Amino acid sequence: MNRSPIQEHTSALIRGLINESKALRTLDQTTVKGRLKELFTSKVLSKFLTSQFGVGSGVIINQVGKISKQIDIIIYDTRILPPFIEEQNIGVYPVESVLAAIEVRSRVDKSTIQMYAKSVAELYGEVYDSDYSWYNDYSKYLPFYCLVGFCEEKLFKTQNFNEIWSWMADNAKPLFGVCVINQLSWLQVCGKNGALHLVDDNNEETKAFMAILLDNIRTRSQQRYLHLTEHADWLGIYTRDQAGIKIEFDRREAERKAQGK
Repeated sequence: MNRSPIQEHTSALIRGLINESKALRTLDQTTVKGRLKELFTSKVLSKFLTSQFGVGSGVIINQVGKISKQIDIIIYDTRILPPFIEEQNIGVYPVESVLAAIEVRSRVDKSTIQMYAKSVAELYGEVYDSDYSWYNDYSKYLPFYCLVGFCEEKLFKTQNFNEIWSWMADNAKPLFGVCVINQLSWLQVCGKNGALHLVDDNNEETKAFMAILLDNIRTRSQQRYLHLTEHADWLGIYTRDQAGIKIEFDRREAERKAQGK
């Protein structure tokens, strides 16, 4: 099959990402090595994002000030709310604008996937609990939470597609996607077991991960933007000291504690 220039160029970008990662093998500083891989990944993703999207790193904050753990890559919609604090693409991002949260790891094994599946459940259950939204609507703003791995060790000893697919379906949820570059990607689309892509000569696994994630980000962004036709005092809730709002959030928190949440 003849491949288009765009297909060839995308494959070249992925190969460049892999080669940049491999070039860090002899770098002893683990923190620097990890940060560089995050930047490499951000750079490739940014090439396919239009101007209304921003890419940064940091934490997600909700309307009562609850903050997520540090997240390696955050993709957000600049049309909704800006990062309230940001320097050198590291910042604090309001839940309403965050579209995707991506963790980047140099080593990924099965326990890593299970750990991040637990992390996303905690993020959704804590920072995105609708009790912490004045409008009780955080369920509309859950970000696509993904894990990207750079590792040469094989994640699965088996090469049986159905066995790998079954394990990911049972253990990777509620992550939206997992991509182990140059090995496989799994995304929670196309049915209850998700879609699995294995590596080929053109790194279809990584291209599928990026394309499906970014297509979903664009769709979610448009849905949120249309929701903006309904007036909401998001900026006022975050920035102003409004006694009535504080009293209401304190009441909700007291109810949660009484219910043992």
